[in-house]
Amino acid sequence: MTKMNHRRPRVPLLKARVRLGFGMSRYLVPALVMTALLGAGCGGDEVKASRSPRSMLEAKRTAADRNRDGNEAPVIESVSLVPARPAPGRIVHASAAVSDADGDAVELQFEWRTSVGRILGTGRSLNTTGFSGGERLELTVRATDGLDESEAFKEQFRLSEALPQIALVAIGADAGSKPGAVLEAVVETTEEDQGDYGVLYEWRVSDRVVGRDDEFHTTALLPGDVVTLHAQLDFSDSRTDLVRSQPIVIGRVVPPTIISKPEVGVEGGMFRYLVRATSAESGAKLKYKLLEGPDGMTVDAGSGVMSWRPSSEQRGAFSVEVAAQDQWGSGVAQSFEVRVAPPAPPASAR
Repeated sequence: MTKMNHRRPRVPLLKARVRLGFGMSRYLVPALVMTALLGAGCGGDEVKASRSPRSMLEAKRTAADRNRDGNEAPVIESVSLVPARPAPGRIVHASAAVSDADGDAVELQFEWRTSVGRILGTGRSLNTTGFSGGERLELTVRATDGLDESEAFKEQFRLSEALPQIALVAIGADAGSKPGAVLEAVVETTEEDQGDYGVLYEWRVSDRVVGRDDEFHTTALLPGDVVTLHAQLDFSDSRTDLVRSQPIVIGRVVPPTIISKPEVGVEGGMFRYLVRATSAESGAKLKYKLLEGPDGMTVDAGSGVMSWRPSSEQRGAFSVEVAAQDQWGSGVAQSFEVRVAPPAPPASAR
């Protein structure tokens, strides 16, 4: 009986000869073949659902082209400047009226140039400091909705003459410089006629702002206070630098005068004296103060009435000094003596 050997037939493996460096070569089973076989056994669903990155980019680009084909670019209807013809040194602001048929959000781009094309800046505003009157400038405005850009809108304008400047700032003191006087602001400009601007005032005492009108009442000031005036021109969109006047020193006022004569005696056990004072200064307000006197003596600050009732121990001569003072610190004093006689001796018995 013949013995037969049952052997599984060999499946020939696909080999690829790969040449390595240094003269060495090996055979490798290609992974691509195995992958292809496995994929064929799974029905190919994954292969059909996948898309290469390149094809995805092409799809996006195609969609963008379709959107762009149906979009309308925005249109700039008009451009406005404020002020319409600015003077050198002022800031000019730009605005634009834009329409977009698709209702898209629109972004504006502003570019300022000289007449020879030199770029001065971008944005809605331009500071014209450093330019000369009569110089021509140009503004270019564009609008974009993210897909399309409008046609450039160009607006040319000419700068007017230079802005007026402050030539002089001074303090008018025709009414004097004592406390209570009214000081006046004197401001002269390089332009004779009042233009389209205002004047701002700052009255300062020791660098503290105490007033902002064209007149300043010095009633609250004291002799020796130093007053300065600062002024600047105010335009609709800019202001000139502050210009300072020469300082003025508030002078001392004429001190008040006491015109009453003092009482020197005590009648009926009581001392009374009405102090009367006057001042040559307009608006002076006087107050009275007892500087020296015996215990119990008083003076009313407003009326100047002095009163004193001596005690039984207060006998002899007493020095008294009373003062009248205005609100600016100027004053005058009056000194005198008050005599209190000793009690009469009792009558002798007979």
